[in-house]
Amino acid sequence: MALLLAMYQKMRLIREINEGTLKLTKISSKISRVTKNIERTQKRYTSLLAQVKQQATQMQSNAKLMFQNMAGIGNDCVNPYNYSGMNGFVYGRMQGALASGVSIKLSGQDPQSVTMDQATFERYMAIYMQNGGQFPYKYETDKDGKATTTIEKVDGVPQYDCDDVTHDGVLAFQQAMSAAKMQQQQAQMWVQQADTQYGNNISIWLQNAEAQLEAEQDAALEPLQYEDTMLQLEKEQLDLRLQKLRAEKESYDQLASEEAKNMAPTFGLR
Repeated sequence: MALLLAMYQKMRLIREINEGTLKLTKISSKISRVTKNIERTQKRYTSLLAQVKQQATQMQSNAKLMFQNMAGIGNDCVNPYNYSGMNGFVYGRMQGALASGVSIKLSGQDPQSVTMDQATFERYMAIYMQNGGQFPYKYETDKDGKATTTIEKVDGVPQYDCDDVTHDGVLAFQQAMSAAKMQQQQAQMWVQQADTQYGNNISIWLQNAEAQLEAEQDAALEPLQYEDTMLQLEKEQLDLRLQKLRAEKESYDQLASEEAKNMAPTFGLR
């Protein structure tokens, strides 16, 4: 009777162990799928975070050139190798100012407005550039006809060694250039300030974008991590139950073995 009971319990335990092992296999498979989903979600948001950081870097890198072009002092407008300060920005501002009229004041005279048409402006500009950023004066000559260091003047007005170049034209040209260079400096200051402010804005935008993605990632991971936690707990509980079942089976294995020995015929050999 004890042997039958031991065999019955042993078979029951084998069935429960097999069922538990099958359930454990299914749980392990679910854990594996959940783990892969967690990894894919993390990789996706890691990629998205890298993209917004790269976007912020590109925006910052392009910002200064964008503002320079907006201010009219981009690479196409400024020649860094022209030490006279002449470039597209200065040229354009001078041209506009002289077309509208530049107010100058000659000694002993009331202020007057000097204008230049395009052809005159280009002639003055060509003379200025060809002579290293200046307009050549005419100099008086001595009795032998040799040039002296004294500038030739008519009614106190300097004369120039160029056809159709006048003193009021030179003054207006120089004044227009001075104003244009000042405008360029102001444009450069504006670009610097705009670039700094833009950089601050990008930094704030990046922080907000990262915070939003991190919140979305947490929301996406939360149910997966909860499911993983529950499955892990279930697996641990099932592991413990299987350990107990296997230990109980071993005890019935020993009991059945001992009962089988006791029931075996001895033929008087004991």
